[in-house]
Amino acid sequence: MNQFNFTMPTKFYVGFGQVNVLREIAGEYGKKALLCADSTMGELGFLEKVKNLLKEAGVEVEVIDDVQPNPKDVDIDRQVAYFLEKGCDFTVGLGGGSSMDTAKAVAFLAAQNDGSVRDYVAGGVKSALEEVKQPYPVICITTTAGTGSEATKWFVVTDTVNHDKPGVGHDLLMPSVSIVDPEFMMSLPANVTRSCGIDVLFHAMEAYVAKCANAFTDMAALEALRLVMKYLGRAIENGKEDREAREGMAWANTLGGIVIGEGNSGTVAIHALGHSIGGQTNAPHGLTMCPLAVPYIERTWRADMEKYANLTRVFGYGEDTMSTEELAALCPEAMRGVLKKFGCDLTMKDLGVTEEMIGPMTDSVFHTMGGVLNNSLVEFTREDVIALYKDAM
Repeated sequence: MNQFNFTMPTKFYVGFGQVNVLREIAGEYGKKALLCADSTMGELGFLEKVKNLLKEAGVEVEVIDDVQPNPKDVDIDRQVAYFLEKGCDFTVGLGGGSSMDTAKAVAFLAAQNDGSVRDYVAGGVKSALEEVKQPYPVICITTTAGTGSEATKWFVVTDTVNHDKPGVGHDLLMPSVSIVDPEFMMSLPANVTRSCGIDVLFHAMEAYVAKCANAFTDMAALEALRLVMKYLGRAIENGKEDREAREGMAWANTLGGIVIGEGNSGTVAIHALGHSIGGQTNAPHGLTMCPLAVPYIERTWRADMEKYANLTRVFGYGEDTMSTEELAALCPEAMRGVLKKFGCDLTMKDLGVTEEMIGPMTDSVFHTMGGVLNNSLVEFTREDVIALYKDAM
């Protein structure tokens, strides 16, 4: 076994009804919170519920309820100014990845109190993250089984100048508390369940075949994949009633976040290239990986046939009589079948990508996601990235 490191500073509360713990713990983090959410949280009644729990804890609440999908740099800067103006002590991210990333970004940048978020993302003048100040505390309450942001040391923003989706990563960005309460996920529509759930699959799959994978992440990634294969279809079809499926996907999501975050496996070229699709088209993040998965596996399965054979088995393909190499070679077909099963068999054209975007997207990959790209088991040159994009059209 190779040496590896991981740390889990976040306190997790997992299971139905766990959001109620807020009334007991929120006061530990300050007297005033900035609650970051999108408009649907108010429509569903979740915003009011969380506000009331915070107030029961003796916490005054300021609210930002206009978080947008794929949060933009200009919005983050505005929200940081609001946090400081109101004298908040901590942030609460209520929602999917965009709301939780916003809460983490605001807590981090308000503590630095020096420059725009664009200064800190990959390629920015402060991207080396030297002499980082301790961020304000963050409580994440995930309402989707998707991004795993409640369990990672990253936030991602949309660069409105370069049309990139770069991220900021640092150990200090781990939330103080994360609440994974599947009750919030019961009302998710099928299309959101699908696009978020497929992101869970890619987190786990990419972590398993990443260069930085280790014994801990292999174990957790395979369990996350098993849960996705068992429960995602059920959550898509009957998510408003199937509590077991929602609970299974909620835990798979958090496991996926743990392995790519504090487990330090990270993701691979599928995510690196998918981020650039999102930067150009604003497509739902989970769907941006779907066109890339099969051509990626076609290029990489020979690099670790044992792991790709295991993926084929987890996806429900192959026979006991097949050799490791035969199973690994079947993995692209298995991946294609999984995407069809979950209604995610997409091309980049389906997401709004044009041939003219491939050049700028490739530039973005190397500008903002080079480390992720290099975590793949095989090397990807600029020509390789362009070819993969073209195969995904």
